[in-house]
Amino acid sequence: MGFLSPITALIAAGIAIPLLVSLYFLKLRRRQVMISSTLLWKKAIQDMQVNSPFQRLRKSLLLLLQLLILGALLFAMARPTLETVASPGQRVVIVIDHSASMNATDISPTRLDEAKEAAIELIDNLNAVGESDGSSEAAGGAMVVSFAQGARVRQSLSNDPAKLRDAVRRIEPTDQVSQLGPALNLIEPYIQAISDDESDKLVVYIISDGRVLGGGQTMSLAGAELRYIPIGGGPGGMAGAADPDNLGIISFSARRDFDKPEIVQVFARVANFGSKSVSANLTLTLDGQVSRVQPIKLQPAPPRTDSATPSTSTNHIASVQFDFVLPGSALVQLSHDYDDQLTSDNTVRLTLAPARRLRVLLVTRGNTFLAKGIQSAGVRQLSFMTPEKFEDQDPVSLRRGGWDAAGASGLAGEGFDVIVFDAYSPTTTPKVDSLYFASAPPIQAIKRIPSNEDDPASQRILTWERDHPLLRYVVLDDVILSQPGRLVVSSQATVMATGQSGPIMAEVVQDGVRHVVASFDILKSNWPIKVSFPVFLGNTVQTLGLGGLADDAGIAYRTGEIATIPMDTAGSLTYTGPVPLSVIRTQGTAVLPVFTRVGLYNADKKINPPFDRLGVNLLAPEESDIRTADILNVSSVAAGTTAKTSTFRREVWRWFIWAALAVMLIEWLIYTRRMHL
Repeated sequence: MGFLSPITALIAAGIAIPLLVSLYFLKLRRRQVMISSTLLWKKAIQDMQVNSPFQRLRKSLLLLLQLLILGALLFAMARPTLETVASPGQRVVIVIDHSASMNATDISPTRLDEAKEAAIELIDNLNAVGESDGSSEAAGGAMVVSFAQGARVRQSLSNDPAKLRDAVRRIEPTDQVSQLGPALNLIEPYIQAISDDESDKLVVYIISDGRVLGGGQTMSLAGAELRYIPIGGGPGGMAGAADPDNLGIISFSARRDFDKPEIVQVFARVANFGSKSVSANLTLTLDGQVSRVQPIKLQPAPPRTDSATPSTSTNHIASVQFDFVLPGSALVQLSHDYDDQLTSDNTVRLTLAPARRLRVLLVTRGNTFLAKGIQSAGVRQLSFMTPEKFEDQDPVSLRRGGWDAAGASGLAGEGFDVIVFDAYSPTTTPKVDSLYFASAPPIQAIKRIPSNEDDPASQRILTWERDHPLLRYVVLDDVILSQPGRLVVSSQATVMATGQSGPIMAEVVQDGVRHVVASFDILKSNWPIKVSFPVFLGNTVQTLGLGGLADDAGIAYRTGEIATIPMDTAGSLTYTGPVPLSVIRTQGTAVLPVFTRVGLYNADKKINPPFDRLGVNLLAPEESDIRTADILNVSSVAAGTTAKTSTFRREVWRWFIWAALAVMLIEWLIYTRRMHL
């Protein structure tokens, strides 16, 4: 143990201790008064037997307690600190993790609160270094950075300890995953700014539980000394911290049956990240009503000491499935009843969309290949319309739920989810998501240019975006096109495929409506006889018609994601929940801010299901595993970069203040007991 102000405490001790002891040498002269009896005044009689002003120092419990009180106060005045191996550098960056796992309660009240206390003590110690050097500045300055899924500079480089402490206290908890890379990218410019001055040294303290992701890239920090301060229990955690215990739901999804959409299947996976076996009950509710209860029992999690090495054992993970019939919309919620140390992953939720088969309108003069391909995509009904008939329709009324014109297979009053244009470009822009072959919508963002006479008669597709949602599992290298033409697109459009003459497939979103355009005629190609043709139509029709529900039967989000909500009405939209979210409608959609906390968010105005209730979940195994990592994996790109566990000087004067108060209470109790007659 060391002291920051020992001289001040020694001077105070030299004055206060002799004064206290001298009070027990002095004897007060009392006025003599005649009384009838001294039976109850035995202590007073002992004092009366001495006539001199000084007396021999006798054993006294009160004197001992008062010396203890004074000693504790003098120790606090000396500002004692715990011995450490880490010493602050001339310039310091304090990086604080406030991701979901930092809300664990194995450290009371939470890990984040402990991390903030550690950061404030670092700031106090940096200020003390400056005072010991005779300066008023905090050892060259410090800055505060917080990180979860993103990073933010809370306080730029400053010598004001009050500003630094306030920046630390303003850090709020989140339920996002933890990614250290953005924080390191924020720090790097400051390293480059002082790299010319060799006398300066940047020390980066990362206060975290080590449950961080590299985002698929190697994390590095060159030109600075990196020190990791672990928070929480586990292999590399704090001394005396409890062994963390957590049961988390790590995946959750719902599917509707392809042939019978009213049948719903819900899938979930639950993992035990504690060191003991766990028994719990999973409860599935529909709009708050209990639908299923299933007990589970999981084995302890396998030992894990390196956060970068995932375990291959699955005995601590259980997969569950629930089947039920529900044609309409409902809030589906799954939770467990195990009392663990992280609540963010105990409950998951999603809004189930109503059972719905797609309704598609094909505007064509006749194309059997295209009609059969669309029918194979699982549409409820495919309607046909000639280009001349389409021009007589109101574009707004063609949207599903508002179309009431006759002439489309007798399906008046329901409208369509998707419109497919075959070799015909409409004169007005449809208000329904659409697919175009050998045609294009009448908008400025995308134009179709027919093939020139000197273009090759047959062309191949050179490149295509294999990761695009509409081109999943689509192989185009064997497709031959005749006179495909090309597309002229603006920066608003996304090119999906390119031929020998230029872009031949692209998509663009305008006024909230999605348009997918192919410049070629499928009847002038061999694509209809290839397996990739129905696969592409299935991807496109499902994605255009169902949007975010193309893969799942319900809407659910994860923390860190952004939600785009379709809106037909103008004005603002507010969702109430763990954090209020407000947006302004733009081009038929509302874009919500990034979700930071898990929970249920409800719209303040009428929105069509399933967007009226938004479920936000964690669903991150790396955050549910709250065992503190003993090593923070950051690569050494240049000299001075380390990835070691470190501690810091911790002032403990508050402990002595509390000890002095406790002894003072004991001294008061003893004194009052002796004075009681």
